Amino acid sequence: WPDVHNSLISLFREQLAPQLAPKYVAELQTQLIIGQVGQDPIGILPDISITRTDSESFDAESYDDNDDYEDGDTAVAVKPAKVVLKIPSLVPTELASIYVRRLEGEELITVIELLSPVNKRQGKERHKYIVKRLSLFDSAVHFVELDLLREGPRMPFGGKVPDCDYLLMVSRSYQRPDGDAWPLSVRDPLPVLPMPVSPPDRDVLLDVGQALRVAYERARYDLRINYSLPPVPRLKPSDVEWAKSLSSQ
Repeated sequence: WPDVHNSLISLFREQLAPQLAPKYVAELQTQLIIGQVGQDPIGILPDISITRTDSESFDAESYDDNDDYEDGDTAVAVKPAKVVLKIPSLVPTELASIYVRRLEGEELITVIELLSPVNKRQGKERHKYIVKRLSLFDSAVHFVELDLLREGPRMPFGGKVPDCDYLLMVSRSYQRPDGDAWPLSVRDPLPVLPMPVSPPDRDVLLDVGQALRVAYERARYDLRINYSLPPVPRLKPSDVEWAKSLSSQ
């Protein structure tokens, strides 16, 4: 997903930049997340750290961690471990957002967020994102949120969120607490969305579906996705036959 995320954000900016010029500019804002594969993101801050004080290199092949250790004149036997466990893999990921600014005065006008799994999993990063989201709702900045992930809980809203696979939202500062939303199923084409700027300037348009098609072709995701396997998370039973029919087209 990080590759898809950054590809889409870059393509979104490619679409918007010519429409925004010469009055506005779209810039990328990046955030570094240290994620744990299959788990919530974590911060790296050790309780105890051990550092080497000399320049001697470590030879893993000649090292035997079951050797006896000497403590003064006493040999201490180290008991072998009973099991071997997999160590969590840490994945540093840069996630980007789009900030639309007015060139004159560099005023922030619109923020566009494309959600990632770190935003939707319960934990510190979700909490941080929700705090940022609330601060945008409480500001004069327009806010666009694109949730193209079926897994994980939706972001909180004031009312009931429709049952859907994807949820796209455009929150205009002058219409709050109301916001426009596009709940979509996997069968629905991704729409063209209006991106608000400052009145009386007209909205610019973001074609989400076109951006995904271009990202798919450029990155050759067709070589990386095994369509013979069920998707994760699995489709709803009502969508399984529909998905199977696509492979025969």
